[in-house]
Amino acid sequence: MRRLVLAFPLAVLITVACGTVSPALAPSSPSTLPSATAAALPKPIRQPITRTSPAAQVAWVLAQDDPQQGRWLIGVDPSGATVATVDVMKLGSGGMTRSADGASLVLFTEDRIDMYSALDGKHTATYRAAGSRVVASAFSADGRWVALLLQGEVLQLLDLRSGLTQTLSYVHDPKASLPGLSGNGASVVWGTLAFAPDSARLYVVSDWGGPARLGAYALASDTWGATGSIVDGPSQKFPSCAGPAMAVKVAQGGRAFAAFCHVDGTVWLVDVPTLAGITVLHPTQRNPFWLSPVFTPDGQLLYLHQSPSFGDEMQVVDLESRRVLGPAKTPTRVADPGPFSLFGSVAYAGGTASTQPISPDGLRLYSAMADGIVVLHVPDLAPITVLAKGTGCDEVWISGDGKTVYGTSGSKLVIARDDGAGVRTVDLGRRYLMFVATERG
Repeated sequence: MRRLVLAFPLAVLITVACGTVSPALAPSSPSTLPSATAAALPKPIRQPITRTSPAAQVAWVLAQDDPQQGRWLIGVDPSGATVATVDVMKLGSGGMTRSADGASLVLFTEDRIDMYSALDGKHTATYRAAGSRVVASAFSADGRWVALLLQGEVLQLLDLRSGLTQTLSYVHDPKASLPGLSGNGASVVWGTLAFAPDSARLYVVSDWGGPARLGAYALASDTWGATGSIVDGPSQKFPSCAGPAMAVKVAQGGRAFAAFCHVDGTVWLVDVPTLAGITVLHPTQRNPFWLSPVFTPDGQLLYLHQSPSFGDEMQVVDLESRRVLGPAKTPTRVADPGPFSLFGSVAYAGGTASTQPISPDGLRLYSAMADGIVVLHVPDLAPITVLAKGTGCDEVWISGDGKTVYGTSGSKLVIARDDGAGVRTVDLGRRYLMFVATERG
């Protein structure tokens, strides 16, 4: 086993990805579908498998025993072999993510962007950031661009093919309301961003505590430029979201910008061709951070999963018809009907996940259970099979080609073939494990 020792900041990752659960229960938000009648959901559009490199099949987890005793990044391949261990004890301001193709780990340290191979942990490139702190980052689906929202109100577009950088100014209200933020995160977490599926449009949402803003950018002749914005006001009203994070996606084939607020569970939908028509949906969330969002790769649906710790339930948002189905009990037995089938029963879904556990082709959703990993059919969530049966799992990450399913189970990493042919368990010797993934819950 090769051991790599690196120093890079993870404070923002820990603050934003994990969040906290309020000890007091918040009032339930009413569902937009009060009746128990489930209507047909759109059939999934099978997506091509593009993350086929060996590096994209390696799972990377952030592991620790205690925050004062050190943190490690550990890479494990489908055979159960540890490919690298990265010591991240020395922390500063910054964060990390995984590239859209799954082949690279990206680390932000002060004004640098460091790229490491997800295959073996080797350093592959360093780029300069146009500011001292990265607020948020996003990768284009074609693998060419990484967009960085930087402290100092700068939007940086880095061309990974040429290494060239473009910078644009971005309007951020330094006095914007950012309720729920404290400590180091309060000074940096004020916005997030997402590329459209065509990799030629980019959207940035910021100051979501109010006054919120959505900015639109487009690529023309290899040059990025602003194309418009919406600012919270009398004519276009955004709801308020108490930080510290939102999950966003450009959905419906690029026709809508969807944002999920982790604190109150609301879903914002904006018509992007016109930058108008803000719709606000209210899934049921009894406490902040109880729901984990999972967008289907085709951009048609948003599943909201409440973990077994809080009463395992699911809701689904039809992003086309703009309605909420559920909450419904997550089925666990293969004989159970899907809760969102035409005649499925509708009941009640938690914990913010570090991944979005859906197959790359968009046809199967995975749910970590006390008795294994349940594979559910999209869109109705009818159970297909149970992987690693008898092993309690906390979170799930799917390899880039969809053939390997990884689950965290205490100090162990559970590795199962998607076809059910075999299961391995690797004890990483650390108490807390969290995946480093391209799509976060």
